[in-house]
Amino acid sequence: MRMIIIHRKGRVQMNNSSHLSTRLAACLYKLEDSQHVISNETLFQHDNSLYGMLLFMEAEGDIVIDGRSYPLQRQKIFIVSPGAYVKLSIHPSSQADYYYIKFYALQPADPGHFVLAELKCPDELYTAHFQFLADMVQEMEKKHRSDSSWDVMKANMMFQEMIVALFKDTIHEQKSDLKQAIHLTLEYMEQYYPLHITREKLAEIAGLSADYYSRAFKKQVEKSPMEYLTEIRISQAKQLLVQSDGSFRSIAHSVGFSDEFYFSRKFKAETGYSPMSYVKKIKYSSKIASLNHQTTGHLIALGIEPYAAVINNAYPITTRLRNTIAVGHSNPDLERLVTAKPDLIVASGSRHVEKSQKERIFNQIAPTITLHYSNDWRVHFQTIAKIVGKEKEANGWLERYERKAETIRKQIKSKIGDETFLIVGIGEGKMCVYGLRNMGTVLYGDLKLTAPQGVPGIAHYKEVTLEDLFEFEADRILLTSYRHNGTAQMDQAIRNEVGALYDNKQWHALKAVRNRKVYCMYDSQHLYTSYNALSHDLFLDKVHQLLMSDEE
Repeated sequence: MRMIIIHRKGRVQMNNSSHLSTRLAACLYKLEDSQHVISNETLFQHDNSLYGMLLFMEAEGDIVIDGRSYPLQRQKIFIVSPGAYVKLSIHPSSQADYYYIKFYALQPADPGHFVLAELKCPDELYTAHFQFLADMVQEMEKKHRSDSSWDVMKANMMFQEMIVALFKDTIHEQKSDLKQAIHLTLEYMEQYYPLHITREKLAEIAGLSADYYSRAFKKQVEKSPMEYLTEIRISQAKQLLVQSDGSFRSIAHSVGFSDEFYFSRKFKAETGYSPMSYVKKIKYSSKIASLNHQTTGHLIALGIEPYAAVINNAYPITTRLRNTIAVGHSNPDLERLVTAKPDLIVASGSRHVEKSQKERIFNQIAPTITLHYSNDWRVHFQTIAKIVGKEKEANGWLERYERKAETIRKQIKSKIGDETFLIVGIGEGKMCVYGLRNMGTVLYGDLKLTAPQGVPGIAHYKEVTLEDLFEFEADRILLTSYRHNGTAQMDQAIRNEVGALYDNKQWHALKAVRNRKVYCMYDSQHLYTSYNALSHDLFLDKVHQLLMSDEE
């Protein structure tokens, strides 16, 4: 679920940038410590005696600061006051990469004396120069860790330069408060569209009079607030109509329409179809666009070649699709997607990540179904099957899959017993251990093979070093790809990495390597690592072939 930011009194604070500027410029800033954290742990302890700056290089989840929740994404910066309550919620599929910088903010008291200042700056800071600041932080941390007192002094000077640049960017951003006020109400409508929302309510949230708010909104968005709200409600209704078995009345109520007949009139005015005709159109349409390999694999397992899809060699199956329109290589291309004119778009994502502008536009092209990351692949598979009217086929497919998994499980278990099995991903200059998702859901879930110690604590993957592999003490190792982009250059880079492993004495000291129980699948790109029905079915066959062969 995405979070929106509302000021404590429900109003955007306007025209306060000059006061904030004066207050921040009057303080003296001193770097105390800097820590670089790469972890999927949610435990975070803020030093209550100091200010803290959290600079997120990569993150997915939420942060709560004194009761206010903000979505975490890459390139986000927060200031935490002394004594503030801070809670991190890192999405289990990802690792957070951030810097925690502790510092003093001091203001003059008596001559020659300073006291801790009360900055009263926003929790979340804005900058147009994030990479510049990130590079400065990395260099600052190195100098601060140095044994040289001169380097420590330079680190503090760099910190002061950084915080000046950051505060200036934030103050400049606050000067566009009207734009932020409108954006705040856009976010409110997208989050709370089922509620009774009036123009006056939205104006109150923006901190503006109703008439001025309406004029400003229409100038910025090119439609009235209520027209925009209706558009959101119809968009949500499209998804419910093709996904749920609810009555038109219940769907109308769930998206904010109090009257089902008014809903039907509005729906037809917006789409050109009655709700009933629209459902029939989607159910029997072959014009389905898949925006990632996960959904493409599910569709192919159902016997459906996508009408349009993202196509690249990272998932080799897609390059064999002869009639599918390519709408992107690594990511969907908006222009190609518009030109393709699909009837339905299927994507995958996270409830914790704020929608991008591009994702909002997807819904304007065609109803967009998002398979949420946290759901099991079987739920994804059955959701798509229900949308396209292939529930019976999906149930039959799953029954065959379960029987096949059970047969293979018995054969493999009789051969290897409780020996532990580690999945290691090899990338360019990187290595990871895959956890319980993706290939793990087949290996440890469906086949019930024994996971080495440490693996049950990894939801998706964890980047490791060669030295780290000794901690898992695995009896067997499966080598596969990690972050393969589908290029021939990446193929060669991964082969080089594997070659370097086999030239390394530490690699040969691992139990599985000594016993010649290493299985190589790194030449298959992400054919088996994608989280979908087709990949899992193919992986069952591959594991059976590898483990039941006479040679190990």
